[in-house]
Amino acid sequence: MIKKLDSYILKTFIGPFFFIFSILFFIFIVQFAWQQMDKYVGKGLDWLTIGELIFYMGINVIQLVLPLTILLGSIMTFGGFGERYELAAMKASGLSLVRILRSVFVLVVFLSVGLYLFGDYMMPYSQRKARQIMYTIVKSRPAMQISEGIFINTIPGYSMKVNRVEGENNEKLTDIFIHQQLVKMIRDENGHEQAVDQDPMTIIAQKGSLKTDSVNPRFLKLELFDGIAYTEEVFGKNFEQRKRQNNETTKFDTLNFYIDISLLVDKTTDQDPGNHYKNLQAKDLKLLIDSVKLANQEFYTRSAENNYLNAIYYDQQMKDLSEQKNADNQPSITLDKVNPDRRDLNLNNAIISIERDINNNHFNIEEDKSRKKFMSRITLHYHRNWSYAVTCIIFFFIGAPLGAIVKKGGVGMPVIISIIVFILYFIVNLTAENMAKNGTMHPFLAAWAANFLFFPFSILLLLKANNDSGLFDLSKYTDPLIKFFGKFNKKRPTEHSRYQ
Repeated sequence: MIKKLDSYILKTFIGPFFFIFSILFFIFIVQFAWQQMDKYVGKGLDWLTIGELIFYMGINVIQLVLPLTILLGSIMTFGGFGERYELAAMKASGLSLVRILRSVFVLVVFLSVGLYLFGDYMMPYSQRKARQIMYTIVKSRPAMQISEGIFINTIPGYSMKVNRVEGENNEKLTDIFIHQQLVKMIRDENGHEQAVDQDPMTIIAQKGSLKTDSVNPRFLKLELFDGIAYTEEVFGKNFEQRKRQNNETTKFDTLNFYIDISLLVDKTTDQDPGNHYKNLQAKDLKLLIDSVKLANQEFYTRSAENNYLNAIYYDQQMKDLSEQKNADNQPSITLDKVNPDRRDLNLNNAIISIERDINNNHFNIEEDKSRKKFMSRITLHYHRNWSYAVTCIIFFFIGAPLGAIVKKGGVGMPVIISIIVFILYFIVNLTAENMAKNGTMHPFLAAWAANFLFFPFSILLLLKANNDSGLFDLSKYTDPLIKFFGKFNKKRPTEHSRYQ
């Protein structure tokens, strides 16, 4: 009898589960495709490549679809049992609500384990496949990243605007504006990004073509026609020198311009240091976290040593200068006695030294922020696979008791309740993740924050439903209030009109 009942409950749950999962997965993947479609449609790509790319990029929606499916399916299933009085009959036969939920709970546990394995194995595989497709696209159609009439910063170190893009592979450009930025990011032989100072240059051309270099695919060959290049030398010069100098102007008929896109290409492969952690399984991700911790410790130790040595050096310099005094206890050399040319040179060197120290401090601050954000991202990604799996169980303990309390099946009330619960969960989860990425919350707490908040609520609902508590019976909450305030609002009995 018990086995037949468990089988009946499972069959009743599995039917709506697959239907709801299919609908929700279709809705989420279409919504994701709609957001990404403008990046690929109309760029010369075939629909099969676009569909394959969007599928591999958007398959991670399963981590949100499965918990929501369990929530909605459990509310519909046990709400239908309550609406048809089947749940009352089961309890009348001596079964508690916990015992009634046991068969579906076992299935949900298997689903949560499957979701973790999916995030640990399939997600890295899909990320690698998507990056391989993107690498092929960038290599064959480098101009695909360009949108007409809009400034783009996709190519590291450059800002570019093109008013018209034509050609089979979008390689023909018209009305081109390119600005080479002051700081350009390059990658050294060890794979680390470095900021390189360079003089700003602005190029304006009537026409041009953009293709991948046939010899080295990590370079773009930009051939420009009928244009002018403006260059300004700024490094190693003070403000007055910059103000007096003229810009160098070069007019050209044809200009071959090579752009290093190593960072852009690496962002489409497994070599991208900012995103490659998404291609790793849990065991490899744990090793990456340990190695990043060690690298950060070495960076902080090295920075502290450099700051200490600089402080000792400047302290000794100031001490030596203070000791250079004459018999009257005055400095032996003053600034007004120095040769003007020598004085300007010393002042210029001092300004350059101060600017260098300021730039070094700014670099260390930005490097510290970047390291902390990267550490938070990989730690958050490691714990998120576990938290999404546990979310399936928590959503089941929310949905099943809610269905038993509400006693409404179908797609009406269960859908509304599921949407409200999911939106609250999504808001808490997204807020915590953003705080972790910004360094204002520990990534472990951010990954588990929503589960920590919703788990006590699920236990409360389970206890209420097991005791047949009228959780949504408004009279249960309003009657005591009415009775309490009624004590202060007692009306005197009115006299009959004949005695007035």
